[in-house]
Amino acid sequence: MGYGGFLTLLNGSPKDWVVSGQHSYQMDKWEWPTVKAGTAAQVYVEWGQKGRQKDDAGEAYYTIDGTSDTFQVIGKKPDDFHITINLDNIATKQSPKGSSIDLGFRHDHAVDFIVSTDELGDWWSNAGDLTDWMQQSLGTLGNRTLKQICMPGSHDAGMSSFDAGTIGAHWTNSQTQVLNFYDQLVAGSRYFDLRPVLSGGEFKAGHYSEIEDIWLGGNGEKLSDIINQVNDFTAKYKELVIINLSHTLDTDNDYKDLSQDQWNQLFDKLTAVNNRFTADNPGSHDFSGDTLGSFITDRASVFIFAQLPSGISLGDYANQGFFNQDNFPIYDSYANSNDAEQMKKDQLDKLKAERNLVADDAQRKDKFHIFSWTLTQQAEDVLNFDKAILNLAVSVYDPLFVDAFNAFTPESFPNVLYIDAVGVRDKPAVFPYDKPENVGRNYDIISLAIAINNARAGKNVYITG
Repeated sequence: MGYGGFLTLLNGSPKDWVVSGQHSYQMDKWEWPTVKAGTAAQVYVEWGQKGRQKDDAGEAYYTIDGTSDTFQVIGKKPDDFHITINLDNIATKQSPKGSSIDLGFRHDHAVDFIVSTDELGDWWSNAGDLTDWMQQSLGTLGNRTLKQICMPGSHDAGMSSFDAGTIGAHWTNSQTQVLNFYDQLVAGSRYFDLRPVLSGGEFKAGHYSEIEDIWLGGNGEKLSDIINQVNDFTAKYKELVIINLSHTLDTDNDYKDLSQDQWNQLFDKLTAVNNRFTADNPGSHDFSGDTLGSFITDRASVFIFAQLPSGISLGDYANQGFFNQDNFPIYDSYANSNDAEQMKKDQLDKLKAERNLVADDAQRKDKFHIFSWTLTQQAEDVLNFDKAILNLAVSVYDPLFVDAFNAFTPESFPNVLYIDAVGVRDKPAVFPYDKPENVGRNYDIISLAIAINNARAGKNVYITG
């Protein structure tokens, strides 16, 4: 057997990508399909083991059907294994005609080439700087409501580190992110699940679960650090940042819910967040029905809403940039499974049942949808360090670009691609399991969200008018 891996070709354009020619030398597998418009195909390639491996090479030539636009897929091993895209006669917003895009190579895993076309006819790809992807997309997304937009999101966003926790807690069963809040924002995340807890008299992000009356978990970043990171980002980029506060606990007092006074302390602390979106007397207005442009046309906006327990109220904070669950209703139901196929089926079935973006009021289902592409540790996994939360996360990363994308439709697509390990696609938990490995960063999920906005939502006339 040779040395193999995959290239995902995601065609978010309205035209087929047709193979006009292909050839290879000493490659054990080099066969390329036509990629239909609006679909993704995962193609397996394999370098041979005979002869001089540096001589192994393959080329595939693609033409955009009905046009003179062309690109090449190149496989070579000058020093290490590489798959490169040559934009022979095509340009994207990120890459001029003639560019070469080095995608690298991942043994037994995928690298991605993601292209989509927006309503204005512009081509987008997963090359170049997309840090402020919302601002770059305002020409097509500005008049869409948040319910009509897809964005990456971070599950347990504050758990990018692991502080002292309960007996049995370890970073492998408590830490859900590798990158801190700022770096998750750079990686494209715009929806953040933040779970503030009081620990040692200080607000921190927490990740705790109660199992048969016993609490298991630990703390992540300090809230003060998260606030500084959000402020640093919005000082540079006029993006929308949505923060959902939930799962609040007083770990210093038997893991009780926060009292009203403690909630008020939390809101006081969060007033240090700059660029908070505010509204006078918001009542029960649903802000997920407002357009993206109303939040960020000329500024950054941080929208903070809280899942308030019974008996807790916003009080005067409602006029200071804090909202409750009535102001931003969400559909959020995870699979609670460590099995990839069960999780995929669960999430795709729920999406199909809960999302139907059509003009008919009686048929429309458009609640802001959290698509939880996450695997959940079960009891047998908690002390199995190889089944770390972060490892489970990257194990289902590649199928998001193929299985999930191909299942989405113009009427049924998610608002949040909600994942652990944002910005990471390679296994971070390896022996001796003392800390997450530095496995590099990957921001392709931004381009996936853009492709969903272009090739799915952008084909829905109810959305685009």
